[in-house]
Amino acid sequence: MMTDIDSSKIDRVLIIMMGGIGNMIFLTPALKALRKAFPSSMISFLLGPYGAEEVIEGSDLIDKKIIVDHKKHKGFAGKIKLIQELKREKFSLSITSTGTNPLKSGLLCYLAGIKYRLGESIKGKGYFYNQKIAWDENRHEVESNINLIQKLGIEAKDKSLYVHKSSEDKAFAKKIFAGHNLNESLVIGMHPGSGMHQAEFKRWPKERFARLADRLANDHKASIIIFGGPEEIHLAKEIKGLMKTDPLVMTGKTTLAQTAALIEKCSLFISNDSGLLHVACAVNPSTVGIYGPTNHKRTGPYSDSAVIIRKELDCSPCYKGAKVDCKGLDCLELISVEEVIEVVNSILKKC
Repeated sequence: MMTDIDSSKIDRVLIIMMGGIGNMIFLTPALKALRKAFPSSMISFLLGPYGAEEVIEGSDLIDKKIIVDHKKHKGFAGKIKLIQELKREKFSLSITSTGTNPLKSGLLCYLAGIKYRLGESIKGKGYFYNQKIAWDENRHEVESNINLIQKLGIEAKDKSLYVHKSSEDKAFAKKIFAGHNLNESLVIGMHPGSGMHQAEFKRWPKERFARLADRLANDHKASIIIFGGPEEIHLAKEIKGLMKTDPLVMTGKTTLAQTAALIEKCSLFISNDSGLLHVACAVNPSTVGIYGPTNHKRTGPYSDSAVIIRKELDCSPCYKGAKVDCKGLDCLELISVEEVIEVVNSILKKC
């Protein structure tokens, strides 16, 4: 079992991050510290097909990406192709981000001939890691990722979240605000969806998002922007159809970086547990997260000023990475529009 790493030999790093946008954002504090520790090393990512690379694309935090293709890498032959692809890169260190299956990722890195293999020994199954730490399902993902790099002797002094935005992205947001006369308005952004994974069990009812938006538009003269990805266009249209006021729908019309730039200009952002909630935490301190089956201790907003709205039920959180079978979703159904309005009012009083 290796315990010491010769940092002078770390010239090519592979980071395995198979999650979505939110998971990538939770990795960024550790990633920034890693880049600072290895400024001249090549940092590559092995990623799932979920667009998580958009969080850091264009920054100095990533040099290369390898996307797992469900067709190209399917089956035994596909896995051999992936192993050969990784072998050719001659990585000296692999880091598997928090919560990832240790058997699959550890074996992959072992077969790819990576000398130092760092990851979490989830349920004692980190057999193929020679640098490992314990996993805690109630530790926030940000802290878990930071714990991983601490094993390398790296400290993450800056724990702020990060989403890359260019000057062009900021100019785009400025143009949208000017074009819709939003610069003098109270602007509230909302994400009523749940991201690319179509995890509908995370969604507060769309009818309540519509009523909430109308109330905020009427009570505070607020302008409402509805955000989301291309897969949520229909949901956004449904919510707009349920509303009496007229929101600006940007769902499916922007890149992630453009979305981040727009959210940065909002006065407040309200969302289910989704990647865009964590984008908001990276760029805008005023955020409200509506949580149901997911573990807020692990994937809650990583911000001292963010507010979580949830019900303390015996059965919640129940999500453990598999399908949620609950039909009633009381954890979300019991959250009323009035309850969210009360939280929003208290935040706006401080603004």
